[in-house]
Amino acid sequence: KKLLKKNANARNKVLSLAQFENLLTHLPPHTKGILATGFYTGMRLGEILGLTWDKVDLKTKTITLEASDTKDKEGRTIPICSELYKILVGAKPIRKANEDKHVFLYRGKPVTDIRVSLRNSCKKAGIPYGRKEKDGFVFHDIRHTFNTNMRKAGVHDSVIMEITGHSTREMFDRYNTVDEDDKKLAVEKFRGFMESVR
Repeated sequence: KKLLKKNANARNKVLSLAQFENLLTHLPPHTKGILATGFYTGMRLGEILGLTWDKVDLKTKTITLEASDTKDKEGRTIPICSELYKILVGAKPIRKANEDKHVFLYRGKPVTDIRVSLRNSCKKAGIPYGRKEKDGFVFHDIRHTFNTNMRKAGVHDSVIMEITGHSTREMFDRYNTVDEDDKKLAVEKFRGFMESVR
């Protein structure tokens, strides 16, 4: 049998900033914060949908996940950037003691599925949607996008892994996409290096 190349089933779809911002304008209000949280933190969808306000500290600008909140059963602390901070502040209404404590609600109840909203919004934004579509986008690709953007921003791999909760280098590499811009930049760096040693 022909064996699959290592990570052959890994997805490599990465949303550009322009695509993300365009998609955000077409999403219904209850889904915008969910997509933005994924884009700015690299959190898994299940972690985002299960997020409650007691885990969000707007004063220190951090999200603290317990081991029971994560797929790999390891707790972690995630910083909140200024863009996400504004979104979360806008999402936090004054709540009564008996109201649901989840961050993302729809008609007073926790959001449990965003596929319909995402599919419809992608269509409006002109972004292919679905695993079976060529260059199709699914929510999990936001995690690839975060990892790739952090690496391009010069953040050390070990720090990215701490934020996203990737426990192994192999898993981190699956979520880090090298694109054509990376290759062009690498060649330019190489050219610059060769010029400097003449």
